[in-house]
Amino acid sequence: MLSEIKRFFSFFLRKLFKKELLNILSYHVHPTALLYGKKNIILATSSLICEYVIFRAPVSRIIIGDKSQIGPFCVLLSGENEIIIGDNVMVAPHCVIAVGNHEYKNLKVPMIAAGSFSNGPVIIEDDVWIGANCTICDNVKIGKGAIIAANSIVNKNVESYSIVGGVPAKIISTRKKYDV
Repeated sequence: MLSEIKRFFSFFLRKLFKKELLNILSYHVHPTALLYGKKNIILATSSLICEYVIFRAPVSRIIIGDKSQIGPFCVLLSGENEIIIGDNVMVAPHCVIAVGNHEYKNLKVPMIAAGSFSNGPVIIEDDVWIGANCTICDNVKIGKGAIIAANSIVNKNVESYSIVGGVPAKIISTRKKYDV
């Protein structure tokens, strides 16, 4: 019975919104999004991947949690380590999450041919808001309920419920002081 109801609402929403709006019963990937390494990309129920998003997961996984949104023009590069995004996460437009670096120490080889390395995965816990134009570097954990201000570069861990911003991102405030 539940599956019949789900099918009906899915059919109804597709007809009503002509397939351009989020299907609230499953994940939605906008047709302009590019997903490379699809076998390594895991999208949970009701996640939303917006216009012109690029996922590159040639070796390691990119995992997007339930009801999380990746805004337009974002780029996620998993490299040698994973990108794990929890539930109810909002990533605003034009953000980059990159789990990798170019090998630059050997001066005899052009950097483009020298290879790459990663210091660790990116883990973004539940209920995080990442503002527009942010860059999240490798080996970073962003704690539950944190806010990353627009135009920030995050190269260190962010504590739960912290509000951080800047280049590099530093603590501005905490959401705990607003808890009622």
